[in-house]
Amino acid sequence: MTSPYLPDDCIYYILKYLQKYRSTLFNCLLVNRFWCKATVPLLYANPYDNQANKNIILTLILTFNKKEILQLKNQLKINNINNINIEKGEEYEPLFEYTKYLENFNYDKISFIIIKWFESYLNLSYNQRNKIYENIIPIFHQKILRQSNNIKQLNISLYLFYNKNYENFDIKNFKKNLKKLNSLKIILQDINLTNNEIVQEFLSIITKFCLNLRRLEINSTFQHNNSINNNTKEKIYKIVQKQNNLKIFKISHCEYLLNNILSSLEFQKNSLIYIEFKYINFNNVSFKNFINFYNLKYLKFENCKGFISLDQFEILNHVSFDLKELIFIRNTWNDNITPLIIKYFGASLKELILVGNLKIPVIENISKFCSNNLLNILEIDIDYYYIDLLVFPYFKNLRIRILYIINYSYYDIDDLLLFNNNNNNLPIINFKEFSIRFHNFHSLHFKKFLENCNDCLEIINFDNFIDLEFLLIILNYIERRCNNNLKFLGINNLENIILNDEEKKLLNQFKSKGIKILDFYSNYQYDFIF
Repeated sequence: MTSPYLPDDCIYYILKYLQKYRSTLFNCLLVNRFWCKATVPLLYANPYDNQANKNIILTLILTFNKKEILQLKNQLKINNINNINIEKGEEYEPLFEYTKYLENFNYDKISFIIIKWFESYLNLSYNQRNKIYENIIPIFHQKILRQSNNIKQLNISLYLFYNKNYENFDIKNFKKNLKKLNSLKIILQDINLTNNEIVQEFLSIITKFCLNLRRLEINSTFQHNNSINNNTKEKIYKIVQKQNNLKIFKISHCEYLLNNILSSLEFQKNSLIYIEFKYINFNNVSFKNFINFYNLKYLKFENCKGFISLDQFEILNHVSFDLKELIFIRNTWNDNITPLIIKYFGASLKELILVGNLKIPVIENISKFCSNNLLNILEIDIDYYYIDLLVFPYFKNLRIRILYIINYSYYDIDDLLLFNNNNNNLPIINFKEFSIRFHNFHSLHFKKFLENCNDCLEIINFDNFIDLEFLLIILNYIERRCNNNLKFLGINNLENIILNDEEKKLLNQFKSKGIKILDFYSNYQYDFIF
């Protein structure tokens, strides 16, 4: 009888499924030549994402050519780094050109791993660390960029090309090395680099040859408009305009570019579904370009600021898209902005996330303008200094399916959220799923909270704790309800929690009542508790 045989393509898909399990993939290298050849591209597609994987730097050095080895040795000598032996790199011929399989080039992550590799040999001083960043790390990046012809995600600072070690770098390699690029993050940095010829050539290549980006992110360390020359600005605008099917756009610290970039995004109005603003001052920003983003579904504002007049928002009456998700994270703009954005975008929302600065007008507008549909998810991340305790009685008017509350403060929850001692008439809260993460959460408060929930509650999730008292409270809640609808109890990282006998007994009682015990994040179901 012949042994079972799997076709090569089936083996490949099995290996691809194991891509996140690197230790298992390393074992697959040893099966036979075909498995080895099929596994190596998967292992080295994103090897620098694992920050503990310092040994990848040794493998990288083995792929250096003679010129790069010599350059590295010279820099080690100049910087008085004498106890790292790289002689083997001159003699050893690796089985594969590992860097050519790289799909994700992230300048920061690669630099971090290189520094960690040096730290495994040396006790680096502050000056040594800076010298490695300036004189040695660019050699590694140059080697990776020279050989990698399969890059799909590129996260790069333009300062990289301003380093003296890139004077002889052949930037034309990018014409072929970036032909598969679908995600690009550009960081504009240093006042002098914008006139650099290599920088301008790099931007020109992106403009001409990288036209199929699905994701584009533009960050800046510049604080003023005059810090970047017009030639660089025009190239940035063209990169935005010339994409064939851009889906995701993010911008940070670039308010001096924002109006022109929003105008450029009109070229992507039929494809764009996600926009994120981070550290943007909206003082002089026009919203007129928003009305033409026909397919926009997701919008995020993080750490934004500015005073925006009511007139600036009137144009949003004419938006042509149905927004599904809206996120606000610690914005410091004037108080009427968040409620107004909810007013104009709330009718179609399915998910709303609020971090910090929660006030009554925000909850009022959620109740008023999100009432035409059932808001699937409302996530409120509480920051003690930005919370108006009078806001919680207004929760009774909300129509939501999932309420997810996170408390970032280390203050007692007695002063927060529905449990204010001065509030004896707590609102009846209507939702089906409740997820909670608190640093300080007394069981008495949780009991009081459940007593004010309606009978529709189907899921309770504990993100970072589980306690015998809380389990007893939930069981009592179930037994008191004639029409109990609770179906799931989610507990984060349950398999690593050491439970005592009473806690195990209680969890099995949940099982006996038909309630499923799930891992909070993976949704893995525990059939019984040992």
